[in-house]
Amino acid sequence: MAPTIPTVPNKDGEVNKYNLLNIPVNTPRLYYVNGIRNSAKDHALTASLLSIVCEHPVYGVYNLSNGAILDMGQCVLDYTQNATARMFGNRKLVPGKTLRNDEVQKIVEETIKGAFVWNQATVTLFREVANNYGRNTLIVAHSQGNLITSNALFFIERVFGSAALKYVRVYSLASPSPAWPLGLRHTNGGGGRQENAFMNDLVSLLRPHNLAAKVGITRFQNEGDFRTHAGGGAVGLVPHAVNENIALNFLRSIRSDLGKSKDFAPDFLEKSAKKAEDAMKMIGVNK
Repeated sequence: MAPTIPTVPNKDGEVNKYNLLNIPVNTPRLYYVNGIRNSAKDHALTASLLSIVCEHPVYGVYNLSNGAILDMGQCVLDYTQNATARMFGNRKLVPGKTLRNDEVQKIVEETIKGAFVWNQATVTLFREVANNYGRNTLIVAHSQGNLITSNALFFIERVFGSAALKYVRVYSLASPSPAWPLGLRHTNGGGGRQENAFMNDLVSLLRPHNLAAKVGITRFQNEGDFRTHAGGGAVGLVPHAVNENIALNFLRSIRSDLGKSKDFAPDFLEKSAKKAEDAMKMIGVNK
């Protein structure tokens, strides 16, 4: 079978499918949302590499970069929206609803028209998760992508009720998000969220729970993998890159949730390395 050429996005909130191993299955739906200052080629490459190491198709939701200053401004707006989202959220667990596809579409469009959101990628992810309503959804979010993801899921919880989040599981890489929907928690019947962060990453410390853990208060921490990056100093941005965070135990967790082996066979690693090289050449990225 001919190799699938990865699509390089060009629009904010654009969704593309990456399936470098030509895996025929498409469930559960797996999304990747990139963080701040990621080029379109970097987004396509990361989504492609995830599709290889997860052995599963990945849908990339592109968070467009507009340069350092505008990106930082957008992050501030996303962070503000996220920090205040729970005040307007649905704190109560409600019974799951059975909705027809046309009913979901109507709810989604009416919500988007009536809601004020900062980020186009948030709108897109809300629409994507809503359109997959009632079916398992996995989301890998890096950096600002966590703000986008959390804000989108707050909309899901507000519109469909917190019971809808039992189908959604989030894998946070270097997350700065101060708040997540209560219905997402395993203890509330949700799909849960795993935090993966280096505790000397300045961006990760923008999340209050991580900052608390940094000073020794760990009782509020999520499940996940928390480490100190050996080459990152006391606090900095050295351990923030997506490739460094993917190297955490996140891969074992998501592969297990996808029904894959947690360990890679030597021949798979060799084939994956070749696929990764092919992806870089097709996308035009030099790493």
